Amino acid sequence: MKRLFFIFISLILLGFYLSAEEAAQKTDANTGATEKKEAVQEKPAPEKGKVYEGMPITPEFSKEVIDKITAKYSKMYESYDGVKNTRHVTVEYRDPKTNELLETEKYVYTRKDYWYKNLKYELLSCESDGKPRKPGVIACDPHESKPGIPHFDKNGEKEYIRELVAVEKLNGRLAYKIKMTARKPKGEHFVGHVWVAVDNLEYMQNEGRAGKKRMGEKDLYVKYQAKDFNNGQFFHFTSGITRVEISVMGYKRVLIYKFENKDIELMPKDKK
Repeated sequence: MKRLFFIFISLILLGFYLSAEEAAQKTDANTGATEKKEAVQEKPAPEKGKVYEGMPITPEFSKEVIDKITAKYSKMYESYDGVKNTRHVTVEYRDPKTNELLETEKYVYTRKDYWYKNLKYELLSCESDGKPRKPGVIACDPHESKPGIPHFDKNGEKEYIRELVAVEKLNGRLAYKIKMTARKPKGEHFVGHVWVAVDNLEYMQNEGRAGKKRMGEKDLYVKYQAKDFNNGQFFHFTSGITRVEISVMGYKRVLIYKFENKDIELMPKDKK
């Protein structure tokens, strides 16, 4: 009888122990869940209307941003004829198969970028493989082409499909990344991506290629740096690189252009 009594008491105590342990486990689980919930809540949700890196992009927000950029820069196309600068260029001619450097040319010239006219330039100096060349010879042709078709003037929407695709960091600054697609591609279109600063809508960089290949071009890639001038009144490219692979009647070369623009200034419209 005593033995049965002790067994009965032991079972009751074991039940209390298991119940207590189960309760403790639930408490620990609830505490862990609470702590995890609190840890998640430590990172506050972005404020409504705030622009932040990696944010989702809606069509409405894309249009709003692009309209603001267009409103800012369309004024320079309406008020001025173009931009004048002194361009310093280095051109490397390389073998497309081995990448061997075959020749290096350097140019300095005054360049007039008219918004909607043909480019004009005046050669100041020219050299090939470190030796000065006289203007007029074939080697002193900087291979310039027509000005590009603008993205942010009054015709920007007619010429391009413009889409804000991301907000990301560029050179430590928060920037809008905008995809440019030519509606009816021409050689003067730039297609690719443009980066514009979030804080003041400053045009920072573009990267891509021409809308249409020109005769003899097999491949072309450009990446230009830009900045605002005259208290943000207009932007212009300050430096950049172009890589083009050409093949014309058996002549095959890779040309790498590296340029830096100096003495940048706006050209007023002719008063007529």
